[in-house]
Amino acid sequence: MILLALAIAAPEAPPVVVSPLQTSQLAEACSGKDADTTASFCTGYILGAFDALSLSHQICPSAANASTIKVVSVARKYLRSHKKSWSSAPIFVIRTALKTAFACKGP
Repeated sequence: MILLALAIAAPEAPPVVVSPLQTSQLAEACSGKDADTTASFCTGYILGAFDALSLSHQICPSAANASTIKVVSVARKYLRSHKKSWSSAPIFVIRTALKTAFACKGP
């Protein structure tokens, strides 16, 4: 019982990010029209993050409210309007954008 309490109280280790990509670089790659879903580094990065977050149930999109255009637009707009967040790794910035747009409903 004490070990369980200690495990619950122990602080989580911060996630490890090994990518050298900076958020400013992603923002530059994502400049342009929000609804541009042309195959590009920007689109691939955003959709890869979306898929990973959806599979891990960190976001809860529905078939009715998610589309490639919406996902890419949400992330591009967030990057452009949240420059103060650029000091964080790009995956954290995109995760925040997608969690805001595709929030999971509580129990």
